[in-house]
Amino acid sequence: MYKIKDNLNDSKRVKYINKDCEELHITKSFSKKVIEKIILKCKKLKLITVSKSTRNRFSKNCKKIIQKENIKLYIKKEQGRAIEIDINKLKKIIKMYKDYSYRELAEKLKIPKSTIHYLIKYSKRKKIKVGKKIIYLK
Repeated sequence: MYKIKDNLNDSKRVKYINKDCEELHITKSFSKKVIEKIILKCKKLKLITVSKSTRNRFSKNCKKIIQKENIKLYIKKEQGRAIEIDINKLKKIIKMYKDYSYRELAEKLKIPKSTIHYLIKYSKRKKIKVGKKIIYLK
């Protein structure tokens, strides 16, 4: 079973959050109204993750609303830029890396060797960018 995760960094993008979202990573401190909109839209929301500085900027009212709805608020580091690649292509590269060298992969996949090296090195990151949306991996 999949756990639906999403992220939010702009109050205008609340309407694009998946309504079945169970875990939400917030990168900015939002007003009480925005937090209420999020809670109304995401009925299954159980966990909100934020950076330490974002949590410190949350108002007391926002924290009370989140607590009242039995939603947990955790501090979580999500550092680094998201990798911009199709997730299936990344899986294929990682799987093939076990059997081939960087040079052989570059020839077979028609991708520069340095790009393959970068993707394998940073494949442990938990974020992948798909279009304009960042997906957090478990």
